Amino acid sequence: MVILTSCVKEISFEFEETAIIKKDPVSIEVIYPKLNDASDITSKINKAIESAIAEHIVFFEEDTDRLTLNDAISQFENRFISFKNDFEADAAPWEVTINSEVVFQSVYVITISIDSYTFTGGAHGNSVITLLNFDPKTGDLYSQDDVLKPSKDFISMVEQYFKTETATKTTDSSENYFFGEDFKLPENIGFNDDGVIFLYNTYELASYAEGITEFTIPYSEISKFIKINH
Repeated sequence: MVILTSCVKEISFEFEETAIIKKDPVSIEVIYPKLNDASDITSKINKAIESAIAEHIVFFEEDTDRLTLNDAISQFENRFISFKNDFEADAAPWEVTINSEVVFQSVYVITISIDSYTFTGGAHGNSVITLLNFDPKTGDLYSQDDVLKPSKDFISMVEQYFKTETATKTTDSSENYFFGEDFKLPENIGFNDDGVIFLYNTYELASYAEGITEFTIPYSEISKFIKINH
């Protein structure tokens, strides 16, 4: 088992900020980190980041695995033009705003955060955050099972942090947050200098109005549940 600590920072990757900004026919602002050196590892990381961003942009498509970022932007523009021509000539322009950044880097893991907002009409837009965890040695994405040991003690600890985080928001029990079911881990887990991030997007919790729920469990408490092979 490798225990992640914030003091281990032998990083060989240098990310550069990349921006795509368009104003017509839709408003698009995409900012994300990119590796410019040529290697199989950096290519994997860049492709995975751009693919995840593309999925945020064309969330209405069922199959986004083969779409490039530019393809996703074109599809978003074309979908708006078609909607405007067919339904509302005076429709408000659709909007995509994505800010992605490197949250954490170590010899064991690189965590990237993708924070997106999309508006395609209606009462409000859609905000989603995705955390990507990469193996710096291969460029592959880690799954949750690759990095954490989901034991009963682990689940209990995360649930207690969840209850503490949400205690000031509502008097509902944790079961009510999960549509009457038992407590569940979030879809997005990542790393920062302080510990392990647990992030619930609005669609994961029953109380949509409360927005995104996020908390960090310090390494001093969660290290025994971390597993990363190297």
